Amino acid sequence: MRFKPAVIGCSACLLLLWGLTGCGGGGGEETTTGGQTTTSTTSATTASTEAKTAAESPIATIQVNETEMSLDPSEITLDRPGTYVFRAVNTGNVVHALRIEGNGIEEQSTRNIGPGESADLQVSLTPGTYEIDCPVDNHEDQGMRGTVTVRGS
Repeated sequence: MRFKPAVIGCSACLLLLWGLTGCGGGGGEETTTGGQTTTSTTSATTASTEAKTAAESPIATIQVNETEMSLDPSEITLDRPGTYVFRAVNTGNVVHALRIEGNGIEEQSTRNIGPGESADLQVSLTPGTYEIDCPVDNHEDQGMRGTVTVRGS
């Protein structure tokens, strides 16, 4: 039974040492080759990753209420291009979904959502006009359609 405490003690020491070496503030890596030590930093990679994450973060969430047989709002104007989330909220009594397409975007849509449910659709939009509608059955033909206009930056 004396073996387990020693293993736990050694494991704790290893974790502590690993945590101390992994928490260096410089974000660099030291490599020793032939007696010469070189240090390389990953700050450019980290900055690039952070910038990419920020660029992909949605600018805004736009709620679109769906009921029989309309979208509210049906005409949406966005001031700048970028990534947006469209939150489809089914305020009606039958199944709906939200689809966006056009201006270089292939059809993208939410899953079918039942009454009282919602679903999010994240899309990256460039300047131009897009069509939104409900792709369920013939809902689009019955008036569940509109447009999204994105202004230039």
